[in-house]
Amino acid sequence: MSSRGVAGFDAEALRALRTAAGISQRKLAGHAREHGAQVAGPHICLYERGKRTPELRTLTALASALDVPLSALLEDDSTRSLYWLRARKGMSQRGLAAALGIAQARWSRIERGQSTLHEHHVPLAAKLLEVSEGQLRSAMAAARRPAPRS
Repeated sequence: MSSRGVAGFDAEALRALRTAAGISQRKLAGHAREHGAQVAGPHICLYERGKRTPELRTLTALASALDVPLSALLEDDSTRSLYWLRARKGMSQRGLAAALGIAQARWSRIERGQSTLHEHHVPLAAKLLEVSEGQLRSAMAAARRPAPRS
């Protein structure tokens, strides 16, 4: 799987939405290209089988091509992830950071739990991500927790 792919991508949802729309993988790829993706039918097959994970730009184009919100292609169990909150809005790190008036590298550290968002940025970030300030704070706290050891 590509390390740059969107975490929380739901391969089964992509397949279900495509088949419900009654279009082939090849046709979906064509529609996604019209929305800025660089994909072909075989890519869609790999995404649906969970062998590859689309990048945010591609996933956004697939959602547009299927006329569904981006969140329809993401797993629900990732809702506490800052990355997921941003990805479901179709925002890049750079775009969100610019809207907040901070550096993209700083937002990247915040998503990884290596830094925290200044309190005065919380209301705007919550508004941009369309979550409550409490939900945003919970996601930031979850990012700072160490990953469980296996």
